[in-house]
Amino acid sequence: MQFVTLYEFSSKVKTYIARVKLKNGATVTATEQKESLSYARQIFQHKYGDRNVFNVSELNERVNEIEEGTETKTAEQLQVQALANKAKQINQQKKQLQARQAMAKAQEKMHDANKAFALG
Repeated sequence: MQFVTLYEFSSKVKTYIARVKLKNGATVTATEQKESLSYARQIFQHKYGDRNVFNVSELNERVNEIEEGTETKTAEQLQVQALANKAKQINQQKKQLQARQAMAKAQEKMHDANKAFALG
Protein backbone atom coordinates (compact mmCIF):
# COMPACT_ATOMS: atom_id res chain seq x y z
CA MET A 1 0.00 0.00 0.00
CA GLN A 2 1.37 3.39 -1.04
CA PHE A 3 0.57 6.60 0.80
CA VAL A 4 0.54 9.91 -0.98
CA THR A 5 0.88 13.06 1.05
CA LEU A 6 -0.69 16.18 -0.34
CA TYR A 7 0.39 19.60 0.78
CA GLU A 8 -1.77 22.60 0.24
CA PHE A 9 0.15 25.78 -0.43
CA SER A 10 -1.71 28.95 0.16
CA SER A 11 -0.67 32.44 0.93
CA LYS A 12 -2.35 34.31 3.69
CA VAL A 13 -4.27 37.26 2.32
CA LYS A 14 -3.27 40.49 4.02
CA THR A 15 -4.68 43.97 3.88
CA TYR A 16 -2.47 46.66 2.38
CA ILE A 17 -3.00 50.38 2.54
CA ALA A 18 -1.73 53.19 0.33
CA ARG A 19 -2.08 56.92 -0.09
CA VAL A 20 -3.29 57.49 -3.64
CA LYS A 21 -3.96 60.59 -5.70
CA LEU A 22 -7.30 60.74 -7.52
CA LYS A 23 -7.90 62.32 -10.92
CA ASN A 24 -9.29 65.45 -9.22
CA GLY A 25 -6.01 65.90 -7.33
CA ALA A 26 -7.30 64.79 -3.93
CA THR A 27 -5.13 62.38 -1.95
CA VAL A 28 -6.99 59.59 -0.16
CA THR A 29 -6.31 56.31 1.62
CA ALA A 30 -7.13 53.09 -0.24
CA THR A 31 -6.91 49.44 0.79
CA GLU A 32 -6.46 46.15 -1.06
CA GLN A 33 -6.44 42.57 0.15
CA LYS A 34 -3.67 40.65 -1.58
CA GLU A 35 -1.12 37.93 -0.89
CA SER A 36 1.90 40.20 -0.97
CA LEU A 37 3.03 43.80 -0.92
CA SER A 38 4.18 43.65 -4.55
CA TYR A 39 0.77 42.39 -5.74
CA ALA A 40 -0.98 45.10 -3.77
CA ARG A 41 1.31 47.79 -5.23
CA GLN A 42 0.59 46.50 -8.75
CA ILE A 43 -3.17 46.68 -8.17
CA PHE A 44 -2.94 50.21 -6.72
CA GLN A 45 -0.82 51.32 -9.68
CA HIS A 46 -3.23 49.74 -12.13
CA LYS A 47 -6.21 51.47 -10.54
CA TYR A 48 -4.71 54.89 -9.85
CA GLY A 49 -1.69 55.16 -12.16
CA ASP A 50 2.01 54.57 -11.47
CA ARG A 51 2.76 58.11 -10.32
CA ASN A 52 -0.33 58.37 -8.10
CA VAL A 53 0.50 55.66 -5.54
CA PHE A 54 2.38 56.54 -2.34
CA ASN A 55 3.41 54.69 0.83
CA VAL A 56 2.06 51.16 0.28
CA SER A 57 2.33 49.12 3.48
CA GLU A 58 0.66 46.32 5.37
CA LEU A 59 -2.34 47.56 7.34
CA ASN A 60 -1.52 46.02 10.71
CA GLU A 61 1.78 47.92 10.72
CA ARG A 62 -0.04 51.25 10.54
CA VAL A 63 -3.21 50.83 12.64
CA ASN A 64 -2.20 53.42 15.24
CA GLU A 65 -1.01 55.88 12.62
CA ILE A 66 -4.27 55.58 10.70
CA GLU A 67 -6.42 56.04 13.77
CA GLU A 68 -4.52 59.19 14.72
CA GLY A 69 -4.50 60.64 11.20
CA THR A 70 -8.07 59.90 10.18
CA GLU A 71 -10.22 62.97 9.88
CA THR A 72 -12.80 64.09 7.39
CA LYS A 73 -11.64 67.03 5.31
CA THR A 74 -13.84 69.59 3.67
CA ALA A 75 -13.76 70.19 -0.07
CA GLU A 76 -11.81 73.39 0.55
CA GLN A 77 -9.23 71.57 2.67
CA LEU A 78 -8.85 68.89 0.02
CA GLN A 79 -8.41 71.55 -2.65
CA VAL A 80 -5.71 73.32 -0.61
CA GLN A 81 -3.99 69.99 0.03
CA ALA A 82 -4.14 69.12 -3.68
CA LEU A 83 -2.59 72.48 -4.59
CA ALA A 84 0.14 72.01 -1.98
CA ASN A 85 0.87 68.55 -3.38
CA LYS A 86 0.98 69.99 -6.90
CA ALA A 87 3.39 72.72 -5.72
CA LYS A 88 5.69 70.06 -4.21
CA GLN A 89 5.55 68.10 -7.45
CA ILE A 90 6.39 71.18 -9.55
CA ASN A 91 9.24 72.09 -7.19
CA GLN A 92 10.63 68.57 -7.53
CA GLN A 93 10.35 68.79 -11.33
CA LYS A 94 12.21 72.13 -11.22
CA LYS A 95 15.04 70.57 -9.21
CA GLN A 96 15.25 67.64 -11.62
CA LEU A 97 15.34 69.97 -14.63
CA GLN A 98 18.08 72.09 -13.05
CA ALA A 99 20.09 68.95 -12.32
CA ARG A 100 19.71 67.73 -15.90
CA GLN A 101 20.76 71.14 -17.23
CA ALA A 102 23.81 71.20 -14.96
CA MET A 103 24.72 67.68 -16.07
CA ALA A 104 24.38 68.65 -19.76
CA LYS A 105 26.61 71.70 -19.18
CA ALA A 106 29.24 69.58 -17.41
CA GLN A 107 29.15 66.99 -20.21
CA GLU A 108 29.58 69.75 -22.79
CA LYS A 109 32.62 71.13 -20.93
CA MET A 110 34.06 67.61 -20.69
CA HIS A 111 33.53 67.10 -24.42
CA ASP A 112 35.24 70.43 -25.22
CA ALA A 113 38.14 69.56 -22.92
CA ASN A 114 38.56 66.14 -24.54
CA LYS A 115 38.47 67.73 -28.02
CA ALA A 116 41.09 70.31 -27.02
CA PHE A 117 43.26 67.59 -25.50
CA ALA A 118 43.03 65.47 -28.66
CA LEU A 119 43.97 68.44 -30.88
CA GLY A 120 46.70 69.80 -28.69
